[in-house]
Amino acid sequence: MSIEYNVIIYDNPHADRSKVRAEHVANIPSNVPSPILSAGAIYHDDAKTQFAGSAFHLVANSREEVLEFLKKDVYYREGIWDIDNVIINPIGVAVRLPKKMEGVDASLYKI
Repeated sequence: MSIEYNVIIYDNPHADRSKVRAEHVANIPSNVPSPILSAGAIYHDDAKTQFAGSAFHLVANSREEVLEFLKKDVYYREGIWDIDNVIINPIGVAVRLPKKMEGVDASLYKI
C-alpha cells in the first residue's frame, strides 16, 4: 500500500549545492508525479538566499523506500544532504493546489 510522506532533509553544514543544483533540478520532472507530488528548497531566510535543505511530498511503500529514492539524488551522492537526520512522516493531505513546473505534464496529476 502506498503512503504519502512529508520529507524534510537539511543540507550538511557548509555544503555548497550550487555546483550540482542544475543537475538536481533537471532530474525533478522525470520523478513527477511518481514518486514526487511536491518538492522544493527550504531556506534559512525569508529572502530565500540561504539554502537550508529540501522538502518533499513523496508516495512510497515505506520509509526505507523514501530513503532509497533520496540516495539516488545528486545532493545525496555529493554529500549535500544530511541523510542521517532526514525527517520522514506519513501525511494526510486535506487540499492540494497545482503549481506548474517547466518540463512536467500537469495532466499526470491524478491523485
